[in-house]
Amino acid sequence: MSSAKRFILLTVLASALLLRVASADPSVTSATPVVLGDVLQVTVFAGGEKQEDFTATVVSSGTITCPLLGETKVAGWTTDEIARQLRATLARDYFVDPQVLVAVKEHGGQVFVTGEVRQPGAYGVRDGLTVLHACLQAGGFTDFAALHSVRLTRVVDGQSRTAMIDLLKVRQGKEPDPLLASGDRLEIPRRRF
Repeated sequence: MSSAKRFILLTVLASALLLRVASADPSVTSATPVVLGDVLQVTVFAGGEKQEDFTATVVSSGTITCPLLGETKVAGWTTDEIARQLRATLARDYFVDPQVLVAVKEHGGQVFVTGEVRQPGAYGVRDGLTVLHACLQAGGFTDFAALHSVRLTRVVDGQSRTAMIDLLKVRQGKEPDPLLASGDRLEIPRRRF
């Protein structure tokens, strides 16, 4: 294959990949900050060719190790913010006008589902995981579950905040099904007779 055809093919593939990333639902993917244990897929294009393509795990210090750059802080940043930071650093020191794509390949965070579900425990967070979906992952509800008073506890700025959720209304489509974040705890209480 000639270098001109190869360049055109790579340009088309890179453009398609950029369009796919740009058209993703930003409320679900790019707005979700990465957490410890997340595995990121990072691809760098420059000069019409792929320059770097690597996976990196967010370690306990909140960093990933990048070729050329070493350790880079990423915990708490969205994939878009990470891509902008890597692009700026690579453009300053290594490449002319690099394009950087960052995606979460595997989520490292967990949510904890307790109470009246068939399989209480810790479950991995993935994009778009909601309260109802987490309960279904936990095997569904027992016959004694009080769906009108489910408690969602989340730590925000070091403070525990609890919200009450009526899953009966969620199942009927009368209330939204809240998205979960890493570290959230769901408690499905037992009905009182």
